[in-house]
Amino acid sequence: MRKVFLMLFCFSAMQVISQEQQNTLTAILFDYTHQFPYADLAIDFGDNSSIGISVIRKRADNLLFGIDGSYIFGSKIKEENLFDEIATENGEIINKDGLFANVLTFERGFSTFLLGGKAFTFSENNESGIYLMGGIGYMQHKIRIQTQEDFIPHLSEEYKKGYDRLTGGISMKINANYMYFSKKNNIKFFAGWELIKGWTKNLRAYNFDEMEYTSKDYRNDILVGIKAGVIIPIFKRTTAEFHYH
Repeated sequence: MRKVFLMLFCFSAMQVISQEQQNTLTAILFDYTHQFPYADLAIDFGDNSSIGISVIRKRADNLLFGIDGSYIFGSKIKEENLFDEIATENGEIINKDGLFANVLTFERGFSTFLLGGKAFTFSENNESGIYLMGGIGYMQHKIRIQTQEDFIPHLSEEYKKGYDRLTGGISMKINANYMYFSKKNNIKFFAGWELIKGWTKNLRAYNFDEMEYTSKDYRNDILVGIKAGVIIPIFKRTTAEFHYH
């Protein structure tokens, strides 16, 4: 009789307790993004590129958390008369030896964000799907002034600050990525779209070329980007959740 009761108890327990397998994932993402500026940022620069790295964590309930950082670079500067005050009538800049100097300008900057979101996967056994994320962080950009091997008194490291338009401030970001995890091999990649909106200010007090103090008003800096990259999972496990009926 005791054996019968034990068998009935075990059978009942199996019916009451069900086990659900759920996947969690931690991964590093490396990406390249081509970005298009809008609003105030489009007045200063043309389209640019960025390379970035992200670390994301996907929980068993498909909620996402992460952090990312990107290095911004470009070569399309729209400040055509930046050095007119220190150039000759023909637009040439003279170095300390009295020779024509070679001065190059580039766009440089960076951004970093704390992220949260949700993944919409296509099946329980595969991480592939649409990953939506957004967050808040910081963006900074400037004009990089490169004088090659020339020494130009008017463009020493200290004087460059009067021309470089260093700008930075609080920013927000949203992105939507399709992430693909092959079940047959090690192919893991993603592609998507992103929007960055910055409430930035000029971080320099005075612009030498304009001979005036910089505005303290907030700028409206917007970047829209198309990105693609690779995914490197660094930790993945299956967790078991027990449900009582």
